[in-house]
Amino acid sequence: MGFDMILNILIMACGIYMLYWAIQMKSNKKIPEMLVGKNFPIERAHDPEGFIKATFPLTFATGVLLLASGAIGSLELLAAYPMADMIINLVEVVVILVYGMLLMKAQRKYLVGEK
Repeated sequence: MGFDMILNILIMACGIYMLYWAIQMKSNKKIPEMLVGKNFPIERAHDPEGFIKATFPLTFATGVLLLASGAIGSLELLAAYPMADMIINLVEVVVILVYGMLLMKAQRKYLVGEK
């Protein structure tokens, strides 16, 4: 098992983990620690419902993308097309960066109360 395979399995696991927390967040109406940090006082959040509404689709979509791209990579479906594999890896990086920026924006707006 090569490093690429291990990395793709980890990416798949991260996607599953994100999907799990997105579904838990939506069903329990509770903000997971994963999205705000370990020591953030969630009970003092300004608009937790707004945060859940804003971040659920982002977290769910990012989880689906990571799960799918990890599965494609670990099953080596695009092994014959190295350019396509590289593009998928670049899309993963871009999606994770954009997700992080949107999550930070949602934290400031809904949890901290900044405009």
